[in-house]
Amino acid sequence: MRCFHYDAHPMGMFISTMAAMSTMHPSANPALAGQNVYKDQKTRNKQIHRLLGCAPTIAAQAYRHRIGRPYNMPKKGLSYVENFLYMLDNLNETDYHAHPKLVKALEVLFILHAEHELNCSTAAVRYS
Repeated sequence: MRCFHYDAHPMGMFISTMAAMSTMHPSANPALAGQNVYKDQKTRNKQIHRLLGCAPTIAAQAYRHRIGRPYNMPKKGLSYVENFLYMLDNLNETDYHAHPKLVKALEVLFILHAEHELNCSTAAVRYS
């Protein structure tokens, strides 16, 4: 990610990084492993977990790259949303904690988005 220009759009960085990550797991690539690779539920779930696990880190790093701040790596002991907010906001605090109301709101927003495919503008209006 550090190779991107300082004013690169975060979504372009996110998409490019996700695409580059697909080269790291050739066993899950249908072009290499065969067209039936995703018929196996274990393989499918492994890929889903990889994507869901890496997405917040990549999104946070794209954001921090854009604003010129160093990256924060994920921290053990935090929930999914708390970790995402930590990677976005932590400046150097040793005891960083995201505001609980913000954590809850983002958790609900992620669930609504996953279940109902809300787009960004709908989500913004819904919570403003």
